Amino acid sequence: MDFSSPTRALISLQNRQPALSEEVIVTAKQLLKQDTSAEDYVAGVSALLHAETERWESLAVALLLATKILVDEAASQIDKAVYIDGPRVPDEKQAVVTNTKREFSANQLSRVATWLHEASLKYLEHNEPRVRTFVAKAVGAHATWSVTVDNDVHAQERQKVHSQIIKSIQDHIQEGRDNPEKYSKSSTGALDDTTGWRALETNWQCLACWIASLGSNYYQTQGLELETLLQNAEYSATTHLNRHVRAAAIAVLEQLTVSAGNDEQHWHLLETGPLRKTVVNVLKAGLADNWSQVRMAASVLNRVFWKTLKEVCKVSEDNLKKLYPVLIPRMCLNRFYLAQGVKLYSHQTWKLVFPESGVEVVAQSIAPIVRYYVQMCDADNHVVREAACQAVAELSVKIGMDEKYAQALQPHVTILLQALLMCFHDESWPVRDEACLACGTFCRAYPEECRPELETLWTRWTEQLTDQIWSVRADAAVALGQACQAYGQEFFERLMKFIHDNLPSAKEQPKMTMEEYKASQNDMAAHTDSQLYSCGSLAPKLKKSSKKAGAGRIGCSNCDITRSKQPWEASDGCVYLIRELVEGCSMDDSVLPPLSDDILLPLFRQVADVCRVSHFPQGDDLRTTLWRQLPAMMESVGKQRCKRLYLEIFMDLLMSNLESRTASAISKHAAATCAYELSSFVGPSIFRGRIYDDYQLKAFDNALRERQVEEEKMSPMVSRQQGTQFSPFEPPGLLDNLDNPYATKMTPGLPPGMLNSHPGVDGTMQF
Repeated sequence: MDFSSPTRALISLQNRQPALSEEVIVTAKQLLKQDTSAEDYVAGVSALLHAETERWESLAVALLLATKILVDEAASQIDKAVYIDGPRVPDEKQAVVTNTKREFSANQLSRVATWLHEASLKYLEHNEPRVRTFVAKAVGAHATWSVTVDNDVHAQERQKVHSQIIKSIQDHIQEGRDNPEKYSKSSTGALDDTTGWRALETNWQCLACWIASLGSNYYQTQGLELETLLQNAEYSATTHLNRHVRAAAIAVLEQLTVSAGNDEQHWHLLETGPLRKTVVNVLKAGLADNWSQVRMAASVLNRVFWKTLKEVCKVSEDNLKKLYPVLIPRMCLNRFYLAQGVKLYSHQTWKLVFPESGVEVVAQSIAPIVRYYVQMCDADNHVVREAACQAVAELSVKIGMDEKYAQALQPHVTILLQALLMCFHDESWPVRDEACLACGTFCRAYPEECRPELETLWTRWTEQLTDQIWSVRADAAVALGQACQAYGQEFFERLMKFIHDNLPSAKEQPKMTMEEYKASQNDMAAHTDSQLYSCGSLAPKLKKSSKKAGAGRIGCSNCDITRSKQPWEASDGCVYLIRELVEGCSMDDSVLPPLSDDILLPLFRQVADVCRVSHFPQGDDLRTTLWRQLPAMMESVGKQRCKRLYLEIFMDLLMSNLESRTASAISKHAAATCAYELSSFVGPSIFRGRIYDDYQLKAFDNALRERQVEEEKMSPMVSRQQGTQFSPFEPPGLLDNLDNPYATKMTPGLPPGMLNSHPGVDGTMQF
């Protein structure tokens, strides 16, 4: 069903399978006609609302249409004001609501309002969650319209709905407090996320819409006990087992905050009163909730709270600073949270709240931020641990590499480094990956403070460099490159010895045919009768550590997928490391000179020799890595040196891979891309002149044509992306540091031109 507009909802009603009753279909068609009179339109809505059917679709559409009638009549935005749409990112811009062409009489509007009132009471606990959501919006629409008319009947209806909502909430809360072992987040009972909570969730949603409709007048509601309401909201938002209930209670606090800000006589509730205390307590828990849906709702409340205090109430800076120790750490961490909605919305919130003083605010709150980050590095949720490692790395870049604020972080380097070392033992490879990168940035920012742990870091980095996951190997090379710039020549010589010992490892890989490889990958015994997990599973999250420091774990969620490291993976890691050394030593701020031909020439020859291996299927993966790293390495050594010495080393292997009929598609694509980029770098005619085989020349020409066709298809998309945003599904990295000179090290492989186009990051962002 498409509920984005009444028209689309009515069209969807006709297309449902299995089909709805003929009466419902005929009514939907009649309502779609532009010439349908207001009376016939109201009659059609009534027919859908009171249709005798077990299906929920007609009821949902009727609630939508009736709500729209009252909302348009009151010229309200109530259907956009309350964030109750689940885990979606809320609209940044309010849509303009225009009245329909039909003019409804006062009697017709009164009938519609009464129907909505009756439906709200009847369907408060409907089985379909979409119907319950429309019931909540119907309550808001009824209240919005009824306060604009002088009618005692509708005023009584409005008060009756509010009284029933408050009583129902109180009854459910009391039941939860009487049975905390069953109805709290600490419960071990196997209750799912919807059973038994339909009334409480919908009651909170109804109340949120009701408050939004009355605005600041809600605080004058007859019989309102604000203290009790806030206590119940805090309990539901922080303690209740069900995530939908927690999110709905947070929505109520959001509307209470907005309503208090609309009237100066209620500002004290936000400045020093009970509403402020409740909101802070809820944000403390909600911004760290395990469910993304609750984090998103808390993020919306957080933005509303800050904007109301700063822009509406205009509270003093000292008053705002009292919020820093609790809220700033959570706001910072959520900008790295895995869920894209939470991440991007939190980025935008930070820009709105601290448009210019972000780094200063973080430096002022560095102690609580560090404590929170260390705590989150040991969280039960592996997604939170991954975000914590990214956030810690950001501190080393934004604070540690800033001369003005570096001293603020220096006393905390040791404890942060210990937290990262703990994450090196994680069974989740994304956590190990981010911990590895973060340690590299810390060594670059605070080399002397990290030196006591250098041997431990060396062991962990080199383990990661030979990991089973290719991105872990790539990021371990990035970290080692950062450490090389931190510790200079001695560390460089140690890296060169490691490369000398491990680069030839692919030659020691056991022989295996493609048939044997496929058989091992399709082993039915390894994929049968295994436990299945999902993000909503009641099974425990992926463990924080393993007895073998994460070695062998290649799953990114709760699983026991293991396999031993293979020799060729060490060679693959060395290729990434060579790229880092070549690029890093060529940078202007490098502490080491560019690598000389005496070092590079034998090294590149050895790389080409090792990558010729063909006695196992993964040899194509090794060559794929080489072709993806080679253009960057050649650009670092320079055009003249590339043409004179190094291009010839790889030409035969590159073109053989390109024309091969047995190579994997991914390696051939990587070879074609590499050939295209190298030819553009040294000049197409020079590159073609180095190809001596006619078949290879033909393969090269075909690759160029395919690349040109591909670029022509992609060019409109690229032009649309430029100046707007980069895809939010980028490789993991330091999202807030893309304008930093070291940012490319956090996102290896990203074109430099795309770095400053990440969503939520632009020239105005200071942290």
